[in-house]
Amino acid sequence: MRGVVLDGRPFTYDRHEYLIEPYRDNHPDQTELKAAQLGLTTKAMLRALYSCRYRNFRGVLYLFPSRTDVLDFSRSRVAPLIDENADTIGKWLKDTDSAGLKQVWNTFLYLRGMQSKVGLKSIPVDMIVFDELDEANQNAVDMAMERMGHSEFKEVLKLSNPTLPDFGIDKAFQETDQRYWLLKCEKCGEYTCLEDNFPGCLKTIGGRTIRACQKCHAELNPSIGQWVAKRPTITDKRGYHYSQLFSHFVDPGDILHQFRSTNNLTDFYNLKIGIAYVEAENRLSIQDVLRLCSDYRIQSEDSGPCSMGVDQGKGLHVVVGKRDRILHIECYRDWEELDRLMVNFNVKRCVVDALPETRAARRFAERFKGRVWLNYYNMHQKGSYAWNEKEYIVQCNRTESLDASHLEITNGEILLPRESDIVRTFAEHLHNVAKKLEEDTETGSKRYLYLKLGEDHFRHAVNYESMARTYGKGGAFYGYL
Repeated sequence: MRGVVLDGRPFTYDRHEYLIEPYRDNHPDQTELKAAQLGLTTKAMLRALYSCRYRNFRGVLYLFPSRTDVLDFSRSRVAPLIDENADTIGKWLKDTDSAGLKQVWNTFLYLRGMQSKVGLKSIPVDMIVFDELDEANQNAVDMAMERMGHSEFKEVLKLSNPTLPDFGIDKAFQETDQRYWLLKCEKCGEYTCLEDNFPGCLKTIGGRTIRACQKCHAELNPSIGQWVAKRPTITDKRGYHYSQLFSHFVDPGDILHQFRSTNNLTDFYNLKIGIAYVEAENRLSIQDVLRLCSDYRIQSEDSGPCSMGVDQGKGLHVVVGKRDRILHIECYRDWEELDRLMVNFNVKRCVVDALPETRAARRFAERFKGRVWLNYYNMHQKGSYAWNEKEYIVQCNRTESLDASHLEITNGEILLPRESDIVRTFAEHLHNVAKKLEEDTETGSKRYLYLKLGEDHFRHAVNYESMARTYGKGGAFYGYL
């Protein structure tokens, strides 16, 4: 990095000592879980440019959540870097130059948004950088990786502020060796991981807040540290965690004050500490669900009347309920097996996921006409569910309906059978969904969405059962449940 100019000043590691090892690390699979404003986007940009110049790659693909992000990055970060380093980096660039495409020596650098599938097609590359991974369409990650299908290098760098646990960059980081910058105490020699000891690692003495050694409580110098892997032998993937706790440019007193006074702990943990976080009301814990277990066993039949929810996926995930309790939880392979459940439990109303096997779902509905309804999640449906009495289709707003069944569980309005393997699987599925505030990068509009963090079929099955159970609340159907 010798000779590079950044923001009008020569590049230096002074007060950025934590970056020395990551800059020198050429590991082909790296994940960087980061707080805001720690120099990681600059590092990723320089690595991409240097790889184009010196690695003899066919192409490097640098990805952002949207095209707007691409244009902003190209104008505010790449262009100034080239102008400030006209005699070095500037000379590497050739005539083919636009906001989204730059020829660096003999290699093309593609700057693309992940919202467009077109932008991810027909680009042979040897390296991909995923910048702000959590804000991007997660389904586009696999498509982007296909661009390296014939590469002998296949180098990947993922970096992002985290959002939800078990999602995006946090999920990727969990698959790495998980390296943390541990500060060495100059007094006693003890190493402290600030993230693991927050907020206790910040101590106010004489009106001044310091980073304190976990052993002797002496003040720690953020420049004196060492990267240590928590899982050094588990995986070959490399991971780095970056926090403002060890930034020379962020006063620890300000961090502690914000922690104690903020009304938005999610942004605080995501952007200051670099930790994925979700408010308790936006994600069910496994313990929350298992707390609803009673002393009765899973039933194989009941005189009813009962309600049933079915979600399609790897099998047919079924939840059968009656009044305030869940009677039956199971996964089946064939639609015909559901016929037996309709009879054995005297199911008066069943809501079934209409997708992806719409024909099979319709045939099942035809066999129990007037009792089985096909559900379509519709973001434009607001308020009450739209029950189409002619076609036996129901439409609901996905977020609103999941909110309703989420509340039933958190308020303890339903009971579950005694704890068993299938009930624990049910609880895990409910835990694998979390609500997150999403912003449209093009329009700036915001809305809450429930995101899938793992297998979640029973979460939707119990949602459909809730819809079936509460149909016509105050009317005929609700009256006999």
